[in-house]
Amino acid sequence: MIKTIIAAISSNGVIGSENDIPWHYPADMKHFRDTTRGYPVIAGRKTYESFQIRPLPGRLNIVLSRNADYSAEGGAEVFTSLEAAYTRAEREAKGRVFILGGAEIYRLALAQIDEMVLTHIPEEVEGDAFFPSWERTEWNRVECRSEDELTFATYRRR
Repeated sequence: MIKTIIAAISSNGVIGSENDIPWHYPADMKHFRDTTRGYPVIAGRKTYESFQIRPLPGRLNIVLSRNADYSAEGGAEVFTSLEAAYTRAEREAKGRVFILGGAEIYRLALAQIDEMVLTHIPEEVEGDAFFPSWERTEWNRVECRSEDELTFATYRRR
């Protein structure tokens, strides 16, 4: 199973502010929907709770929480470890799982993933959540396109 991080990142590394996305780019939201639809997705509890629509339609929604008694709205399945979440995603037999964040989940997953699908936001923004640093020499950019000021890039681990 291919493990893929998907994230939108400002030019100064911000991915969120006060549990929300600090920008609005319809092209990025469309890209996210089109890319993840049909695949299992893993999100941390705070990220899941920030979704306007819960669960995300057309996807198995998996939530990571330290609280084993947490009950996710909308019937998303809850796990307390990334490994258990991967095992559940693998049972869907879709061949891929997307990790949706937030920052702590990205940090946990980064060493284990095969691919990153990143939207590069062309502005610096204020925020309190940042994408973890990653060693660019460990990754090949295999796809890149621009739309509406945004750059959509896919990176695969070397």
